[in-house]
Amino acid sequence: MESATLFNGPFARSARQVSGSLLAALFFAFALLASGATASAALKPVPTGIYDLLFGAPGTGKIDLTTNPLIDNPNVDGFRYKIGWAKIQPDDAATFNWDSIDAAIATAAAHGKKLCISIASGLTTPDWVFTTAPLVYKYNMLEIDPNTGLSIGSQPLPWDKAYQKKLSTFLGAFAARYENNPTLSYVVMGGFMEVFNMTMCSTTDDYDAMNALAQHPPAGYTGLTTAYTDVSAAYIPAAQTIISTYVAKFPTTPLLLTLYRVFPGDIGLTDQNAVDDWGKATYPGHVGSMVSALYATLPPHGDPQKVAYPKGFQLVCAAVDDPARLYLDPDPVPMPPNPTPLQDALEHGVTLGAQYIEVYQQDLVPDESQPVMVVERLKLIENANGEITPPGPPNPPQNLRVVQ
Repeated sequence: MESATLFNGPFARSARQVSGSLLAALFFAFALLASGATASAALKPVPTGIYDLLFGAPGTGKIDLTTNPLIDNPNVDGFRYKIGWAKIQPDDAATFNWDSIDAAIATAAAHGKKLCISIASGLTTPDWVFTTAPLVYKYNMLEIDPNTGLSIGSQPLPWDKAYQKKLSTFLGAFAARYENNPTLSYVVMGGFMEVFNMTMCSTTDDYDAMNALAQHPPAGYTGLTTAYTDVSAAYIPAAQTIISTYVAKFPTTPLLLTLYRVFPGDIGLTDQNAVDDWGKATYPGHVGSMVSALYATLPPHGDPQKVAYPKGFQLVCAAVDDPARLYLDPDPVPMPPNPTPLQDALEHGVTLGAQYIEVYQQDLVPDESQPVMVVERLKLIENANGEITPPGPPNPPQNLRVVQ
């Protein structure tokens, strides 16, 4: 049988004649490409140190880092910026408003600081996501806001494929704008929870309603055609899909889950752990976790439990405002003066293996806080740089309450 030829005319040679050298060259070229891709996708360092937890101005919600009193404080490493998807794309899929984040990341960079950008969907999903083709199911929460007497809001179901597609497109735009910016130090993931904490609902009424929707998909929604055995069977693979989307869009930026019960009761903790364990095992060193309720404990504080993934905490409240709430019960008597409550909270975080801690601004501004911040910041950095603690029996923090 006649062998195949490469090219035509006088330069034609048989494939057998060139196969060895050509395959070797191709292998070498692909090896170079692969090594380049690996190098270009090297993970950024894990976030370390102390982060100022930003809140928008009363009335406007705007954040202006140019007037932040900590912008040049050497004991503050960066800022946590939180915003809802509806603030970025309020009107339609084609229009974005990145102005506030652009200004914040530029200011942070100019002052040698890092920025965490967290964009929630869930209860902050834009209305157009639900009403434009393909339609996304809007679940109206049964939980009532005690201050208004109204529902706490509405959100998509994470296993809705139409929602996943629209969220993926948005995350692509988010990443295209900021992933390659070295000032972006970490992203706290949203998309499969009410806001940032990994909870879909807090009441049994909402759980029962979501369970029924998972088992009996509503008609008329192309993204909801699979009937699941229960809501956990729907939720867990949906959360995994969205985490994988984040990883694909942000190949170098550390990604954090904010741990909390997904649903009321033990099943919610089981689902939280299933998603958390899967994320860390599937994307080692890239996906990590934080808890948004760090308490203070009295000394002596134990040795740090260092881990191989990004890990952080957020203070449950401002130490200067409510030290009695900050301390795990029983409260110390007498209550120690500032900045001891802040120090005890940061020390607790260090013991739990935190590499970074988000702190309320009013705790970071006082002069008396600075010596504490110097010491604890270095311990947080050491948690990221030191040897990993060998695995042992899990010893999770107790009595952690959620703060949105």
